[in-house]
Amino acid sequence: MLELPHRKWNTGSLYAEFRAMRIKHPLHDAAVGTFEDLRLRKVYAPDEEQTTASMFAGSQSGKTTTVRWYIENQIVDECFRRGIFDEKDRDTPRHILAKVQKIALYVKLKSSTTMSKLVASLLVALGDPYPMKGTIGERLLRVEKALRKEGYEIIFIDESQHIRINQSAGSISRQDDATDVQNTFKDILTSTWPIVFVGLPAAKKIVFEEQLDTRSENPIFFGPLNAGDDEHMETFQKFCGRLSMKLVQHGILPNRAEILVTGDVPLCLHVASAGRLGLVTVIVRKALEIAFKGKRDEIERKDLQEAVRLFSMRIKLCDYNPFIEGVRELPVVQEKAA
Repeated sequence: MLELPHRKWNTGSLYAEFRAMRIKHPLHDAAVGTFEDLRLRKVYAPDEEQTTASMFAGSQSGKTTTVRWYIENQIVDECFRRGIFDEKDRDTPRHILAKVQKIALYVKLKSSTTMSKLVASLLVALGDPYPMKGTIGERLLRVEKALRKEGYEIIFIDESQHIRINQSAGSISRQDDATDVQNTFKDILTSTWPIVFVGLPAAKKIVFEEQLDTRSENPIFFGPLNAGDDEHMETFQKFCGRLSMKLVQHGILPNRAEILVTGDVPLCLHVASAGRLGLVTVIVRKALEIAFKGKRDEIERKDLQEAVRLFSMRIKLCDYNPFIEGVRELPVVQEKAA
């Protein structure tokens, strides 16, 4: 007998399944194209100075998910093409293969990352057993040696807004800290590895200055999407449609959640998510939790309404509930620095 969704899923398993979702959209495709352009430059000009790219957008915009998709799909496919992975490895989950491949280095920074911790994070990602051993200069040499030995072709620095600039010192000391960070990344670029910086908009003033700006591609736009822009809204509506299908593909719902693409719901979701695609998935997940607790196997408007009240309004993504009041006006959203 088929198990009903509201009996099968709990908040933990639902969260895990949503984290495993990968939904493609034009912003995703453009970002992946930039990643691949950078990597191929390294492939075809391995000994030349490389360039950098940035993908800065608000929290829960889907930035990290896009990086993960790129590594799990294009990079893992490249490993199979080169024979790095055997055919028997095709049964291994992609996220496991992504962790052991040596083409794309993914580094996720923690809060208050000092210059020393930044270098240590690179070494940890490279599998160095002693990431804090030696001076910063000595450890940077180990970073370069490991990158060269393993044959990495692109580096991702995620949560780059966590790089800490000393705020307790005077302006000259803060500038020195920033310069050290920027020079470190410049040295990696000139040592022939492209870097993609991922994070909140506040990261730009920490990471970039003239020497890196002149070595950078145009920033990768990753939202927020504006409801008054026809192209943006088309992207948003198609994302809602793909999400409704993903719920079936992942076995969460037996039928497509048509409500997500019906009537004013996409526009209401836009208001409630402040135009961030990643936040749409959070709202829908919370609506599903509410539906399942009510022993219902489909999303209803009242579930979305309650999810917005409990989530979007609580964290001030919106100051009213569009599922109750309707959309007051087409929202024009602007990205915050953090």
